[in-house]
Amino acid sequence: MPRFPDNKNEILILAGRVAAGIGSHPGDYPNPPFDAGSLSAFASEATAIMGQRQSKEAEAKGLLEQEDAKMAEVTGELRRLIRIAEAIHRNDAAKLQEIDWDIHAQRKHLAPGAVRNLEAVHEGAGTVTLEWKAPARNASSGRTSAYKIAREIRALDTRQAIEEFGVWESITFKTKATLENQPRGAEIIYRVTASNRNGDSPPEQTQRLVL
Repeated sequence: MPRFPDNKNEILILAGRVAAGIGSHPGDYPNPPFDAGSLSAFASEATAIMGQRQSKEAEAKGLLEQEDAKMAEVTGELRRLIRIAEAIHRNDAAKLQEIDWDIHAQRKHLAPGAVRNLEAVHEGAGTVTLEWKAPARNASSGRTSAYKIAREIRALDTRQAIEEFGVWESITFKTKATLENQPRGAEIIYRVTASNRNGDSPPEQTQRLVL
């Protein structure tokens, strides 16, 4: 049994063929009830409307592409001017609010920037003191709520990970921490991330240590 098409173009093609067949065989398909003229008229009107819709869609697509291109220009210029304003006024909130750029409001929705200059300032038997600088304050990073210290432990001979990052973690609210009861006779890599409710910063990683 033939399958009735569900595609608009296929339906219009079939309508044209059926109308042509009815018109070519009036004895077999008399009018009434077979009105080939009405079917052809309906199909022609539908084809015209479809053509108008396709034309408008093509026009809309072109306008959307123009819109996207222009918005890219707006975004680029806006970012450039805001960066210049931030550099000139050094994130002075009052002055930046003059151009409706509220850096405090922006920061509420941002994760912190990366901590800086992480180093081991003291090493002992199973003990290490790490120190770092807070993330740089700028309009692209949020305030720091806490710092997370993580470590990875590797065997000295094979350099294979015995304990990967994420297994052990320490939380501190200062930029200096003394860690005790650390593994001895193994290679340890420490890293520190700044954290707030919006997420974590990229990690700052120390040199490898053997305690």
